Amino acid sequence: MRCWLFTLLLLLFGSSLAYGQQQYSEAACILLQQQIDRFSSQPQLSTYQDSKRQFDKHCQNPIAAPDKPLVLTNIPAKPAANSNAALPVAPASEKFDIGAMMLSLFTPYIPYIIGVLLLLILPGLLISLIFGNRARFLGAKAERQLYRLLVRDLPAVYKHYRNLILETAQGDLTEVDYLVLSPVGIFVIEVKNYQGGIVGSEHQPQWTVQHPRRKISFQNPLQQNLKHTAAVKFTLGIGMQDGKTVYSVVAFSDMAEFKTLLPAQVCNIPQVAAYIQQYTVPCFSDEQLRQFVAKLNLVAKNQRALRKAHFQQVRNRRKEH
Repeated sequence: MRCWLFTLLLLLFGSSLAYGQQQYSEAACILLQQQIDRFSSQPQLSTYQDSKRQFDKHCQNPIAAPDKPLVLTNIPAKPAANSNAALPVAPASEKFDIGAMMLSLFTPYIPYIIGVLLLLILPGLLISLIFGNRARFLGAKAERQLYRLLVRDLPAVYKHYRNLILETAQGDLTEVDYLVLSPVGIFVIEVKNYQGGIVGSEHQPQWTVQHPRRKISFQNPLQQNLKHTAAVKFTLGIGMQDGKTVYSVVAFSDMAEFKTLLPAQVCNIPQVAAYIQQYTVPCFSDEQLRQFVAKLNLVAKNQRALRKAHFQQVRNRRKEH
């Protein structure tokens, strides 16, 4: 009986009109009628009742079988021997296109590939637009780290200034990376975000940062910071010979490792606060500190014009060399 029901269902659902028409085909209705006749003596059976219900509902106007013979394969019928009709010409085999095949394989993934490329390229573009180059971006990152640590670890009365363009006694301009104004002294900090081994000495003109496959030379930051400390003294009206109130500090990133013995004021960024905290004896009065703050705030307000002039100054020097 299961085999019989399976055959009936196959005819019902295999018909091309089974899903879209309310009436069954003639073949399906014949099978239903045979089911009804077979179990007519046992009307209480669900098989009889289901067959009767299906027949009454879907076999009132059964669909006639099509006159066209059913073609079970895609092989065209063989023409008669006496037919004068021309035989159909078989289409030429298409040429295999490896390029089209590869394109069809990768087309669904093109949006993802473009997204990945944008994620890789976009940060570099933003850095170029905002900072100009990667070196400035790394420098700004190191200065931001230093600012967070010093604000957290130093007393609240200490004043912090970043990227100040100051005038020197000679009339040119220079940029101070970081400045801390406190009762115990003024700390002029040169920030370096180099990664690798640092080799140099206090009086050596050029220092070297060592990488596994290359070496890069750069100006001795202690000598470089001498100009900055002089500019701070000139701006605030402090005597040029007074070295006990204005201190030079060089701060390297965490990724820098010192390969030679260097002075105590050369340290990594996390150690700068500890270096400043060792100075505990006040050297400025409250009135002096108020005057210094007023002068530095005035300079900070004029930074746009000073920065523009400093940029032009650096540009002119490069042209001369």
